[in-house]
Amino acid sequence: MTLWYLARAAGVVTMIMFTLSAVLGMVMSGVRRPERRFWLQYVHRSAAVTGLVLLATHVVAVIADSYVAISPTVLVWPFGAAYRPFAMVVGALALYSLVLASLVGAARGRLAASATFTRHWRKLHIAASVGWLLSVGHALLAGTDRSTPWMLGITLGCLTAVATAGAYRLNNTTPKTARAWRTR
Repeated sequence: MTLWYLARAAGVVTMIMFTLSAVLGMVMSGVRRPERRFWLQYVHRSAAVTGLVLLATHVVAVIADSYVAISPTVLVWPFGAAYRPFAMVVGALALYSLVLASLVGAARGRLAASATFTRHWRKLHIAASVGWLLSVGHALLAGTDRSTPWMLGITLGCLTAVATAGAYRLNNTTPKTARAWRTR
C-alpha cells in the first residue's frame, strides 16, 4: 500500500507544482520590476524542478507497485499497457512534453547567444503548456481517485488557476491604447 499512496500523492502534488509553475510563467510577462520578476522566475523554476522530481517519483512508484501491472515499457510503448492504455498514452505524452520543456528551459541561459535558439525558444517552451494539459487529462483518466470530490476539486482548482492566469496574461499583453476604452 505504501507505493500506491506514494504514487497517488506524488501524482497529485506533481500536477499542483506544474500548475504553480504554469501560473507564474504566465503572470511573469506582466511584471516590470526586475527584483519581483527575478523572484517570480525563481519560484517558477523551483516549482517546475520540484514537479519533475515528483513526476519521476510518481513514475517509479507506479512501476514498482505490484498491485497494478505497469511495466517500464509503458514509457516507450504506452499503448501496450494493460491498465487503461489511453490514459497511459496521455501520461507518457505529458511526461515527454514536460521533460522537453525542462531541457529547453535549462538550455535557455546557455544558448541565449544563439539568435536562432532565442527566436524559437517560446515555440519550444509551449511544450510545458501541452504537458500540463496532458497531465490534467492523465489525472482525470488514470487516477484511482479521479472521481472523488477532493480530486475533482484539486483538478478544477488547477484548471481555474491556469485559466485565470491566462486571462490575466491576455489582458496584460494587449496594448494600453486598446485597453483604454474598457476603463471608460
